[in-house]
Amino acid sequence: MNRNFTSKLLIVFIFFIVSFTIYILSSNHLDNKVNDTFVKILSNIQNKKTSDTVVLVVIDDKSLNKIPWPWRKDLFTDIFYFLEKEAGAKSIVFQNLIVFPDTYNPKSDDIFFKNLKNHYNLINSYILLNSNVAGDVLPQEYVPIFENKSNIKIINKTKKKLIPSYKAIIKLPKDLLLNTKFLASSIIPEDNDEIVRNYMPVVYFNGKFFPSIALSAYSMYTGNNTFILYDNYLCSADNCLSLKMPIFYTKGKDYIGNNVFSFISYLNWYKPTSDYYSHKTYSAGDVLVSYYAIKSGKKPKIDPAIFKDKIVIVGLNADKNVWDQLSETQILKKQADIDVHATMIDNMLNNKFKTKNNNDYTIFITLIFCLFIVRGFRNFKNNLLFTTLLSLIYFSYYLYEYFIYIYVPPITPVITMYTVAFLKNIYSIITTDKTTEMLKHAMGKYVSKDVMKKVVSDIDKLKLGGVRAVVTILFVDIRNFTQISEALSPQEVSSILNEYFSTIEPIIGKYHGIVNKYMGDGLLAVFGEPIKNSQHAINAIKCGIEITEKIKHLREKLIEEGKPIINIGIGVNTGEVFAGNIGTEERLEYTVIGDNVNLAYRIEAYNQILKTQFLISESTYEFVKDHVEVVKLSQVSIKGKSKPIDIYEVLSIK
Repeated sequence: MNRNFTSKLLIVFIFFIVSFTIYILSSNHLDNKVNDTFVKILSNIQNKKTSDTVVLVVIDDKSLNKIPWPWRKDLFTDIFYFLEKEAGAKSIVFQNLIVFPDTYNPKSDDIFFKNLKNHYNLINSYILLNSNVAGDVLPQEYVPIFENKSNIKIINKTKKKLIPSYKAIIKLPKDLLLNTKFLASSIIPEDNDEIVRNYMPVVYFNGKFFPSIALSAYSMYTGNNTFILYDNYLCSADNCLSLKMPIFYTKGKDYIGNNVFSFISYLNWYKPTSDYYSHKTYSAGDVLVSYYAIKSGKKPKIDPAIFKDKIVIVGLNADKNVWDQLSETQILKKQADIDVHATMIDNMLNNKFKTKNNNDYTIFITLIFCLFIVRGFRNFKNNLLFTTLLSLIYFSYYLYEYFIYIYVPPITPVITMYTVAFLKNIYSIITTDKTTEMLKHAMGKYVSKDVMKKVVSDIDKLKLGGVRAVVTILFVDIRNFTQISEALSPQEVSSILNEYFSTIEPIIGKYHGIVNKYMGDGLLAVFGEPIKNSQHAINAIKCGIEITEKIKHLREKLIEEGKPIINIGIGVNTGEVFAGNIGTEERLEYTVIGDNVNLAYRIEAYNQILKTQFLISESTYEFVKDHVEVVKLSQVSIKGKSKPIDIYEVLSIK
């Protein structure tokens, strides 16, 4: 497989994994937080209030001041009797679980259980479990009795593959199970961040669907007792005219934090009227006082007419020595569970629900944005991404407020888009750096690596021109190489030259010089520019001495290989030159120009005449005389010079 194709495939795979991870995290957390903000803002702006149809009777601190907890069960019988017989409530929901027998007042249990038969509009609650713990669950022989305690029929027309999350029913007293008319689920699901945003209108257990408290109370109030469950809706049997509830099959948490799969509906919240409630509440203690007042012929504290034809939910929410039943919701840090049930009942009565677009839309819009970034939007700007984010938030808010509370997640597409843009930038930087390094490596074969580094580091100032500078020029040449090469093949000539230059070039770099150019079998090196170094003269001398030593070893190697013997000559001169870029705007060359460059070349030529190997000019000697052992040679006439000059043969470093 093509290596380039494999690299691109790997990059695409990494893009996908990272983007998908960001998508999951964002859609499960950030978008939920934005949705919470919308709900809080609109619950105050729109001032949505609950209907008067649903009211709460709460066993609160005020009630416990009158009668300490735990209460005898016959007290609940008195509350139910008052609400049904005296007040004429149409539906009564008892949300407090009756699990344990009253060992101190067993007679009160008998009174409570026997009187359950007389309440035809009372709905008791239960909780399903997704684990079967011996002793804590309803025995299997009682399950058929439990299944007959529903007041509604649910026709299953969903095509989804259902996962049986619930395995057992929390243990209920046998007498309660036998005598109560109706049972309904009181489960309130939480999202992964432990915030209640949804409601579970039906529960799936033992291959059948059973109603929640809200659906059971709604059915009892309206008379609709048959519902149809589709993939995306729970409808009344009258072609969804009375009720059409959007639902989603998803994973949530049950009341003890276990993961469960279930059908949920998004709650359409109302403006809170107190710390824990959005619905009208009455103290259970006042209800009892009112009942006892009526029995004794006195005026009740609470007028029974308040509850006539209402749905009344009776439940517990007190701080004094009892377990408070509170949940964190989108509108309150602590909201009473009975108020959450009441909220869904109100949603059903109004047939007005909040919904959320399906994930297909979010995935589609996210992919479009990401393709826009990767393919069509090469130079994205942060302000444009920010504008996109604000636009999506406004669009989402507008839909939520004016179109039946449809929530379109705005954060996930933009967060994912930011991630893809970031990954694209990283990829561009990596590939650009890689390309630059490859280019530098390739160009370094044609020009000095040091010149290349200077060009890359100062590329914005790359132009024709240069500077006047005092530098040291070193010229090295092979003696009589033209004659040697005539007896060799081109491949052999190339091999010897390559080995020769490969030997001396690293030495030049070691002493901070640059190879300015190759001249056949000769090489011109510069010390002092463009790499600034005040010790350029002595560095050039050290470089020349090391070159002569290395060439000795190379010569021995060539002899062993049966190749021609090579000898070199080195000439060094120090002086002012022009150093910089020459050529055209389209093609530049960094070089040094001047008489002092030519002088180094001509000094080197005297090696052959004087039978020496390493000569330096008088000007170079003045720079290094305290550091080198030399032999002064007679003055020589140099072409282009009007007067003879002194030259020196370098022997060693002092």
